[in-house]
Amino acid sequence: MELVDIYDAQGNPTGMVRARGEPLKDGEYLLAVGVWIVDEENNILLTQRSLEKRWAPGKWENTAGHVQAGEDCPAAMVRELWEEIGLKVSKEELIPLGIARTGKYFGENYGLRLRKHPDRLILQPGETCAAKWVTPEELDAMAKSGELSPSVLSHLEGGYRTAFLKLIGRENSTLLGKDEVP
Repeated sequence: MELVDIYDAQGNPTGMVRARGEPLKDGEYLLAVGVWIVDEENNILLTQRSLEKRWAPGKWENTAGHVQAGEDCPAAMVRELWEEIGLKVSKEELIPLGIARTGKYFGENYGLRLRKHPDRLILQPGETCAAKWVTPEELDAMAKSGELSPSVLSHLEGGYRTAFLKLIGRENSTLLGKDEVP
């Protein structure tokens, strides 16, 4: 059973811990992490959510997951990368992009620059069923056609789109929709 810490509306830990999946009460939030993996040509690695997932099955997204109880965000991201795609990285390789609050989640988001594509990815059964590299323009087209998980766009719009566009070499572009929430 996976345990998660509960946070208040300002993103502060409440000291409460419960099983992941238990309903949250009003004013309770969870902490999640996400990472955008980018190569030297600014192509972006996306994974496809398993068709077994109850939320957004088959949709494409960046690697992401929940922070477990007692875990810090960089450690959670390193763990999620290993679990979901078999990629081993260090905390120091993560580039902070920003925090977004959407729905019942605070999401701490990162970038990760790779010099070369991994020889192979090991996709976690039940979590991811495919992976592919896309250009920023292909990512934008996928967003417009509804191929991306809704959380991808809501997190970008919720607080770190500008930092993401800088990471992929598209500062001041209109890719991926709306400006950040102030």
